[in-house]
Amino acid sequence: MRKPAPLPAGDRPTDYAVGDKVSHNKWGTGTVVSVKGTGDDTELQIAFPAPVGIKRLLAKFAPIEKV
Repeated sequence: MRKPAPLPAGDRPTDYAVGDKVSHNKWGTGTVVSVKGTGDDTELQIAFPAPVGIKRLLAKFAPIEKV
């Protein structure tokens, strides 16, 4: 499985906080429940509505945007 290419630097926010709402094109709108790391190593845990549940995503690669 190929690793997705990182988003261009100007297209990815680097400041996520617990409670932020984000939108994912497949899973819908979710809420950030955990933020670990910084910069390109930022890992997010996002709670999406059932049946998706909680997903762990690297902010650098995740197809998400703040709403």
